[in-house]
Amino acid sequence: MKAAIISVGSELVCGHTVDSNASWLSRELTDIGIPTVRHSCVGDDERGLADTVAQSAALAEVVLVTGGIGPTPDDITRQAVARAAGVELTVNESVLRRIEERFSSWGRRMSANNRIQAFFPQGAEVIENARGTAAGFAVKAGTSEVIVLPGVPAEMKSMWVEHVRGRLACRVSSAIASGSVDCFGRGESDITAELHDLMAPGRNPAVGDTAEDAIIRIRICAAADTIQEASALLERDRVEITRRLGEIVFGNDGESLQGAVVKALVGRKKTLSTAESCTGGLLSGAVTEVPGASACFLEGITAYHNDAKVRLLGVSRALIEKHGAVSEEVAGAMAEGARRLSGADYALSTTGIAGPSGGTPDKPVGLVSIAATSSERTICRTLHLRGDRATVRDRTVKHALNLLRIAFLSER
Repeated sequence: MKAAIISVGSELVCGHTVDSNASWLSRELTDIGIPTVRHSCVGDDERGLADTVAQSAALAEVVLVTGGIGPTPDDITRQAVARAAGVELTVNESVLRRIEERFSSWGRRMSANNRIQAFFPQGAEVIENARGTAAGFAVKAGTSEVIVLPGVPAEMKSMWVEHVRGRLACRVSSAIASGSVDCFGRGESDITAELHDLMAPGRNPAVGDTAEDAIIRIRICAAADTIQEASALLERDRVEITRRLGEIVFGNDGESLQGAVVKALVGRKKTLSTAESCTGGLLSGAVTEVPGASACFLEGITAYHNDAKVRLLGVSRALIEKHGAVSEEVAGAMAEGARRLSGADYALSTTGIAGPSGGTPDKPVGLVSIAATSSERTICRTLHLRGDRATVRDRTVKHALNLLRIAFLSER
């Protein structure tokens, strides 16, 4: 059994709104053993959407459509699906009464425009929407079932969980287990070269990769007769991938790098403080966005100006004049100052030239120094990062966290 997903809305096609529904539904489908063979995004064009529904129905046994079932003139999904199914729209009096009652409970009179939300393709099964007025529906189009849900993510997810997931899961004859191995510190091409045999087409488990903001996720999807067998295949590959990639692996199943660092700190009952220049608080922000970070994070100091580095962290002005603010020497002194002042077990620091201006031939934009320190040693690194200001700052945060993880939190 295969699935296709269609997201409807000109705001999606134009890029004004990010289509999060398709990726969420794909993950849900994978979890119940249904692979997605096509994602489509269609504007508010009835004929174009009808054609896309028909094409998708020829490829997959189930077509999931989200969006375009509201009361406004640009909501054309029900009309397009009816066209693709070769049937007319008919009013469902029961749904119409529920819409009228809902408006009455809100103390409002129902607009005539809302009446369209009680119309469905002939023969369609109505799918209840407990969170809004836009009921979904399921209808046959050829040999495929087209299931239409609202585009509002909260409504769509609720209806999927309550009414759709179970009806599809019971049709699946095989079990699928999926997960990921999450990595940072090497390029995508280097990582996939290490795993080329595991990523062979047609192999079970299927192994692939995604790269986003320098995080490489190795995806594993295993199929078997039972979930226990599929899970065993998944774990076998997970162990082998982790063995091959070594220290660049920081987590599994979509874990964040900061989440892995916080988990390691809390598990060891250790504490952390930060001293930041070029990242301006992003490093401490990344750590504290993790639930439970209060168990390990003590404080963060943003010492952007050189005077602040001297006054707040005790960095020697002579050290700054000799080596420059962007140097391993100053990064090390910043980290040591933060650890000393806070009493933390570890401290991290960042200093660099994020751009777009401020670079020189000797110290160009993208030059960054980071440091991690404990009571026993200080480790400094110089980075030459590429990208715009936001990218340089983001990568600096990740490299600093990764330095702490590898240098101090991987020790047995």
